[in-house]
Amino acid sequence: MSGEKVIIKRVERYDTTAIQDFVYKAIKTLDIEPKPRAFIKPNLVQATRYAEHAYTHPEFLRGIFRGLRESGVAEQILYEDCGIAVPLRYVFRGSGYNRLCKDEGVRFLNLAEAVHDAWVKIDRGEIHDELPLPSELLRDGLHVYAPKLKVHSQTDITGSSKLMIGIIKRSVRLHRHHYDLGKKIVDAVFAYPPDLVLVDAVNIGINGVGCPDPVNLGALIAARNPVAADAVSAWLLGFDPAEIEHLRLASRRGLGPVDLTKIELINPDRVQPARPDQYKERKINGLNPHIRYFEGDVHDGKRCRGGCIGFVAESIHYLNHYHNWRKNEKVNFAASALFWLLGQLPSQERPRKLGVVVGDYKGDIPDEYRSNLVFVGDCTRAKDVKPRVHLKGCPVYMARQTFEFARHSGQLNPYLDVIEGLPFIRAFLEEKFMKAWNILTHPLRRNR
Repeated sequence: MSGEKVIIKRVERYDTTAIQDFVYKAIKTLDIEPKPRAFIKPNLVQATRYAEHAYTHPEFLRGIFRGLRESGVAEQILYEDCGIAVPLRYVFRGSGYNRLCKDEGVRFLNLAEAVHDAWVKIDRGEIHDELPLPSELLRDGLHVYAPKLKVHSQTDITGSSKLMIGIIKRSVRLHRHHYDLGKKIVDAVFAYPPDLVLVDAVNIGINGVGCPDPVNLGALIAARNPVAADAVSAWLLGFDPAEIEHLRLASRRGLGPVDLTKIELINPDRVQPARPDQYKERKINGLNPHIRYFEGDVHDGKRCRGGCIGFVAESIHYLNHYHNWRKNEKVNFAASALFWLLGQLPSQERPRKLGVVVGDYKGDIPDEYRSNLVFVGDCTRAKDVKPRVHLKGCPVYMARQTFEFARHSGQLNPYLDVIEGLPFIRAFLEEKFMKAWNILTHPLRRNR
């Protein structure tokens, strides 16, 4: 045994009392010494009415807050940044975290607006030698990871290790977010390692991380070590932890074990893993009947699943989920009229065939796709074919891809959703103002 313990507890629903009890007992079992202060990092990617399973559940966090308080942690700070091009204030409200923090007396630190005035050196960093962070996060306290367990198009699973991409400042977050994503994740964990990991695996997410479909796994997971927690999480989802790149790289750099025989598994409820490949990502060409994917050579054979390729899959999942949601949603007359004016009613959808190309594609493209092609990424080209649009970037992030895929395939565009529009714009303007204000009033600037 490596000495790393991982606890699994069967909890079928988001029972706050049961979660609180689990957290309190996990702290005791894992021999964690509570501190007066705790910094808690959830998973808050997106939060709309049609993406309610994309983030760490509020009742899971409520149980964490109360379990920590019962253990003697008085001051609690929840901190996060969300997906690129999405205002954090928007998802903070949409997720219910604003009400939760107010009810529980927890302060929220908005990383999208905070001044990153400190630098953290990374031991043997492969992508980043150092990362900027708000200095407040470097104060003494208990560091708690609280991820939502999901299947991920770029990394197989997103758990406690992948969670830490969210601490990377947006201006540098996409740097080498391609075939080097695994190394980037490991650097982020090195920059800000946890004292306690608590995984929301009650309802896991599949078919995309931005708008996933829920599956009840009915489990809570706790550990001190993020790699060990992720190895057990992967095992529960039917994956071989050693085959998940960022876990394998993290283990090689001494961050924790991926070999389950070297982990002390505390599983009194005998929670059993899924069958192998039960939750494995489907191939991109099996996701949407209207979108055909063509993949060429990328980065001298280094397949950038963590970049444009993975973002293509996530974008298609996003379109699929939104389409299915809207077909079954009942809206009032005013919203229906606005949707109609924008051509966003499900009955107005006119899907057409769309081809998406990534990399240096040398094969033939059928005639039915040649007139409606989207090239994704700086390195993309195809012989004797010109695209309708070429999205430049390395990588091209998901929001840009989703918008163009919807536009050129004639499918519903989640980014033009009327009901979400005004809250989004309000949060966007507030975030821009507060970010500028925080920079102008920061002590380092005032003392110059």
